[in-house]
Amino acid sequence: MSTARSLLDLQETDQQLAMCRRAYRQLKEELEAEGGVPDLTSRLERAHHRQLELKVEAARTESEAATLGERVKQLEERLYSGAITNVRELTAIETEHNSARRELARVDEAIGPAKVAAEEAESEHERLKAELESRKSEWTQRRKELNQERSRVSAEYKKVGAVRESATAGIPAPDLETYNALLPRMNGLAVVRVDRGVCQGCRVRLPIGEISRMQSATGLVNCSSCGRILLTE
Repeated sequence: MSTARSLLDLQETDQQLAMCRRAYRQLKEELEAEGGVPDLTSRLERAHHRQLELKVEAARTESEAATLGERVKQLEERLYSGAITNVRELTAIETEHNSARRELARVDEAIGPAKVAAEEAESEHERLKAELESRKSEWTQRRKELNQERSRVSAEYKKVGAVRESATAGIPAPDLETYNALLPRMNGLAVVRVDRGVCQGCRVRLPIGEISRMQSATGLVNCSSCGRILLTE
């Protein structure tokens, strides 16, 4: 059973390596995300464009109202000047005047909401701008911490990797091959102990014959239920 014990020790080393890989991957993902700065920058740009569009729309609405107001004034002057005596012409001007007044009323109603929308867009732009500046400052410090931690994890991985390489030297190649094939299939638990006749991998009680075979075996013994390599004291 010495090979099974060596493989159990190797498994502990592989679990450390797996932890290092997970930690490194998480650090890499967080570094690539850049603290959400790119996403916030994109949102700020969209908010800026939106702000400009709404400001232009508010200004256009006010300009249109001013133009219509001047047109209504001109038409009223013609209507009430007394200079126009032709009925058909007078009727045409009156119709145009009524249409211009209705359009002016519609545009006047739109000025308030347009200004409010522009102000809200400006407020949102300023909020995002302040948030981005704060996020950039936080990310500068966080990036430094992440790079330091990544260097530490990388060094730890190399150290544990050297331990693993040394540990595999005394293990027979066929047994090591069996272990390496089982490890990913068994979610990192290829070697398990037998406690009171129960496989600690699948929690199935082993047949008495299998336990006896384990005690006298010179090579590896696999659980008949889950296939993991068994180790008994």
